[in-house]
Amino acid sequence: MSCPGTPRPGPKKREGKHSMRKWLTMTLILTLLLSLTSVSAASEPSTVTLDVVFKAGTLPADATATVEAMGATVVSTAPSIGFMTVTGPASLITKLNSHKEILAASPQIEVQLNPAQMIQADVADANPGAADLYQLYGWDIDQVTMDGASWELGTGSHNTVVGIIDSGASLAHPDLAANLLGGRNYVPDGPGGTVDPNDIDDRRGHGSHVAGSIAGNGRILGVAPDMGFRAYRVFGASGGSPSDRIVQAIIDAVNDGVDVINMSLGGFDAVAGYTWTDPATGEVYKYKDVASFVGYKRAVQYAVNHGVVVVAAAGNDATNISNPPEMTALLNFEYGPLGYEFWGASHETPGTLPGVITVSATGPDMSLASYSNYGPGAIDLSAPGGDFQRYPAPGWFLDMCVSSYTGTGYAFSAGTSMATPKVAAVAALMIDQAKANGETLSPAQVVTKLQQSSVDMGKKGYDPAYGYGFLNAYYALGGN
Repeated sequence: MSCPGTPRPGPKKREGKHSMRKWLTMTLILTLLLSLTSVSAASEPSTVTLDVVFKAGTLPADATATVEAMGATVVSTAPSIGFMTVTGPASLITKLNSHKEILAASPQIEVQLNPAQMIQADVADANPGAADLYQLYGWDIDQVTMDGASWELGTGSHNTVVGIIDSGASLAHPDLAANLLGGRNYVPDGPGGTVDPNDIDDRRGHGSHVAGSIAGNGRILGVAPDMGFRAYRVFGASGGSPSDRIVQAIIDAVNDGVDVINMSLGGFDAVAGYTWTDPATGEVYKYKDVASFVGYKRAVQYAVNHGVVVVAAAGNDATNISNPPEMTALLNFEYGPLGYEFWGASHETPGTLPGVITVSATGPDMSLASYSNYGPGAIDLSAPGGDFQRYPAPGWFLDMCVSSYTGTGYAFSAGTSMATPKVAAVAALMIDQAKANGETLSPAQVVTKLQQSSVDMGKKGYDPAYGYGFLNAYYALGGN
């Protein structure tokens, strides 16, 4: 077993509202993306990257000309939801927010991939397709499939497709090759470089791990080992993903005809507004709405309106994400030093958006994982995400989830990122089963079936830690 870094012990509950963990599985980073000039006598405004959302549901025909006339340079557009990203001087903020057709313009946000815990597995070679790692370590897949019983009712097909918005998928991995149906890339080949839309190869391992949990078929087995999937690469080898990549990936996945979207990512967004002080000039800018929040909300609704099921991670703060003031306090603690001041309500996104199935994580004993977020009304379902509370006891990593990694490798990982794809896989299995019977399931019907087939956990009925219950593929597919 080789480990890229010292394993961290299991987290404890936060003792104060300002002790936000640095090792979140998916932490929202409000990235300034500023080319800060040194403060000079001229006090030139900083250069900023802004997300812009128009009041109309789509971009007006003259949207590009409108923002360019204000001095903006357009970076990207999502016409179907009235969203774009631009760069320009900080003075753009006031101009854009004052325009009658613009709902909001605010600094772009960036989502980071930071697994609660991930270590690369040092395992001996075996015959391809032997499922030896599943047999040894696949406790999480067994819990969802009832020791493989659900595979008698359905393993998926390429008639149904899961779109995975993540760090791509390993093109060399034998456990993924049979079910990988292509995808799209949004990551440039370097700073200021070009984007090869076909370069979906995973440099990070996170997306491949997620893909293996859904449709792995080899040494590891996913919940749906014959299901088709497409990889939408929005994360590079390091760093985060700007909001416009994720928004565009959602829309592209829908337009590509996927049936389910998996987003093992998330963070926090303020919805009541905030201010940012330009460090170069001292000028304070006030925002009416957070443009990225509106963009995510519209993109998810676009997916649901087109019959696509959206599943997202609850996050790994070990905190109550149904408490908006606490979320705002976290934002102020983290980003106040960068010149931000938030007020009012804040929410976890995209997990708590309308239309999204939000997933908490459990450990091997099916109790809520030590790191998993929770909250009444925020969690829909729970699923195995692994844990690492036995560290440093021998074999502590076996409480995590094993899946595919970069190249031809494998890794043990824990996080709500590992729980979310299992829900996406079961949703896809139900859709695939319905298609085989000449039927169609709407996103609302999928949600209802997932809830009704889950195993009740915690207090009777809905529970703030487990939602409507623990995921069960066998019951969801009609087993009894």
